[in-house]
Amino acid sequence: MPHRQRVGRLPYQRHPAGPAASPIESVPGPVGWERAAETSPHMKRSELQTTLRAAARVARQSEFILIGSQALHAHCRRPPAEVLRSQECDLYPRTHPQAANLMDAELGPNSAFARHQGFYVDVVTPDLATLPEGWERRLKPFRVGRITAFCLELHDLLASKLAAGRLKDLELVGAVLKLRLGKASILRRRIAKFTLESESQKALRLLNVVLDDLD
Repeated sequence: MPHRQRVGRLPYQRHPAGPAASPIESVPGPVGWERAAETSPHMKRSELQTTLRAAARVARQSEFILIGSQALHAHCRRPPAEVLRSQECDLYPRTHPQAANLMDAELGPNSAFARHQGFYVDVVTPDLATLPEGWERRLKPFRVGRITAFCLELHDLLASKLAAGRLKDLELVGAVLKLRLGKASILRRRIAKFTLESESQKALRLLNVVLDDLD
């Protein structure tokens, strides 16, 4: 992709202006996702709509790919707050990647938009997340007027979160499964579609930790 690439380790890395995220290689005890504070910030549907309108205005594009937790808005009219503990929207232009730098400058974490709104766009690259084979065919549209964010299918999203392996990712997976918004059986099949067997093994191990914590 021609715009600025992020350097560092995959499968998941945050914007260079923010803290780097380290994939969790092992989880010695329960995930403990139920202990997260109920007052954790989250992006409401209206805020996602505001973000997409701003992205369309800045990038002069009407189609985007959304790969982060905000993709849940495409699957639930009102996603429970406990599964949306993020104030950033992981987004990139679908067909014009050269607009990404402008989006970062105008809507990123250090922008006036972020200071005014309290949320921001985290401009990502398509290879940022580890995703199951065929994820592009399963994208679900989230429309705001003529603007469309093509969002990860729910189980593809959860699989990518397990591949990332950070505590907040495991918390999200646990919350979604507890609320029965997703199915562990489908999630296992998606994890099996990772390109690297090592990634599949890691994600399956962390899924088992999450499931054990739910019991």
